[in-house]
Amino acid sequence: MSISINTIIFDVNTGAQYLVLWIDRDGKYGYWHNLSGTSRTPVKFRSAEVHVNITNGSYETDIFKAQLRTEETLSLKEREHRDKQWGLIQSLVEREPEIYEKSQRWQMLCEVSEQNGIKVNNIYALLDRYWRSGKSKNGLLPLYSNCGSKGKPRKNYSEKPGVKAESGKPLSDTDRTNFESTIRKYYLTQQKRSLKSTYEKLLQDFYTRRTGDGRLKLFEPSEIPTFRQFQYWYYANTDIVNEKKKRDGEREFELNSRAVLGKSDYGLMGPGAQFQVDATVGDVYLVSQFDRSNIIGRPVLYFIVDAFSRMIVGMSVGLEGPSWNGLAAAITNMAADKVVFCKQYGVDISESDWPCRYVPASLLGDRGELESKNADNLVNMFGIRIVNAPPYRADLKGIVEQHFRTINTNAVALLPGSVKPDMSKRGGHDYRLDAILDIRQLTQIIIKSVLYHNKFQYMESFAKSEAMMVAGVNAIPIKLWEWGIENCSGALRVFPEETVKFAVLPTEKATVTEKGIRFKGLYYLCDRAKEEMWFEKARAKKYWSITVSYDPREMTNIYIWDAASKKYDTCYLLDWNSKNAEKALAEIVYEQQKEKLEGKRLNATATEAKVNLNADIDSIVAEAKRMSKSTSVKSKSERISNIRDNRIAERTRIQSGATPESEVSFPTALQNKPEEELSPVLRLIKAKAEEKLK
Repeated sequence: MSISINTIIFDVNTGAQYLVLWIDRDGKYGYWHNLSGTSRTPVKFRSAEVHVNITNGSYETDIFKAQLRTEETLSLKEREHRDKQWGLIQSLVEREPEIYEKSQRWQMLCEVSEQNGIKVNNIYALLDRYWRSGKSKNGLLPLYSNCGSKGKPRKNYSEKPGVKAESGKPLSDTDRTNFESTIRKYYLTQQKRSLKSTYEKLLQDFYTRRTGDGRLKLFEPSEIPTFRQFQYWYYANTDIVNEKKKRDGEREFELNSRAVLGKSDYGLMGPGAQFQVDATVGDVYLVSQFDRSNIIGRPVLYFIVDAFSRMIVGMSVGLEGPSWNGLAAAITNMAADKVVFCKQYGVDISESDWPCRYVPASLLGDRGELESKNADNLVNMFGIRIVNAPPYRADLKGIVEQHFRTINTNAVALLPGSVKPDMSKRGGHDYRLDAILDIRQLTQIIIKSVLYHNKFQYMESFAKSEAMMVAGVNAIPIKLWEWGIENCSGALRVFPEETVKFAVLPTEKATVTEKGIRFKGLYYLCDRAKEEMWFEKARAKKYWSITVSYDPREMTNIYIWDAASKKYDTCYLLDWNSKNAEKALAEIVYEQQKEKLEGKRLNATATEAKVNLNADIDSIVAEAKRMSKSTSVKSKSERISNIRDNRIAERTRIQSGATPESEVSFPTALQNKPEEELSPVLRLIKAKAEEKLK
């Protein structure tokens, strides 16, 4: 079996755990870091020896679990600290494998130490944290749990214990006021003065005096704050991001100052060296899964293709976009178990049919979704280099662009409801009316098309390397992929699917109510909410908001981040909401809007009927009033004294089918009752009945 970057190798005999950091392009050797030891330096290993030990059971393998901290869960101070530490070691860790070689590493560290004024031992500590985190920038996040009281400023010591203090002074409120004034006056300007130059201006304005010849003379060293003090105050009390935006402008900051873009000159050394991603609108109209008589438009297709082998490593079919949500779904699929993914859509495959669940070294896009802030997690959590093609240069993504043409021509164009060239001609057939496929069925078709491309598509124009020609490898994606894994491995890395998924999913606010966790009109439940009695609290007090992550393609589950445990809880749809399981958010929203429109129409009809009902009631009441005026006048006591007897008499008349003008027989149940006990009405009815019998 092959091993990849970020594979954990567990030594069964010693209990040691090694994290694979780098593998050469020929797959003969690599470097790993001992996670169970205290050494700060990686060690070289031979791949053949590792494979032998895995085969005989001496070694076991696992996937490295990366620290799950998305950008949304980080404070500004944490991001600033991480980026500052990253700036110290970035030039080192990008020089692979030189940084792992003992003979070259020391000189490299000494150069960085001299340039930044930091001890070599401290650089080793940063490298160790970076390597132990799976080569993730987030491994450099501050460990506040090891620090002192939060929010308290440092004390000003004139001397360190046992060491005589050098130049500098305990900072006063006046000094801090001077710092702030100088920053505003000299640093936050279009001149883009350096912090060191700004410090010199600080000294010039506040810590000098003029001599007799008109020259400036600095105060004594004990009366002057040092540059280190000024620098520390600046980073501790300033919003670096906003200050950069003030200095450079919003557009310039987003283009050149965000720590997102990586190196764009990474060579195609093998599978995973570069994945290309792009989106297109599918040339076919779809129907709703809820009501198949409703046409819901055309889907958005995302594909991620390995530039080395042309293997399709990730895909998504959605109703949003092109947008980050669609790209996030494709990236999640890129790292997913394809056997499980295909089974969700009724397609059974084996691991060897689609052996792709890796994270690449670099990802090439076209200045769209990958240039947004959402891509920060790809860089900071997984170390992916983001490469954006210049405007109007789709040719630089020719590999994935060609695949779109193949899919649309060979698969989508033949489907019912597909777009035809003559569709807009006057009198032509409207092919939208032919739509019969829903999004799930189209996804099945795309999956099968991808499997065909990966396993059987022969690429006549593919330029094979000399090594490929010597090996006799066929220009078929899966053959090139397998050959590259065996002979050119080194760029692919593995991360748990759930980690990748959580890192790229969009986040929004949900509301905790007594009925469940309400999100997008749906209601969810999770074990943590039940254990902590969220819904009882919501009913007793008031609702509150929480941040959730969700997959727009499939709304069966949403996810809640728990900052305390650094984990997330999976929420699932309540039973009475289960009709929305396995449905895309766009479909659910469409049905919700349709129901609202139908409700408005029915409400208008009901209102009209209610108006007519009220009119009929008014008419009947008016007739009753008219009839009541023609009856004999009785006193109030007479009207209410014999209600029970009147009820019996009325029931008797109704049961006998009598009308108000007809006569009826006297009730049998009252015939033996003494006459003095009968009411006047019953005596009258009895008399008329007896007279009728005569």
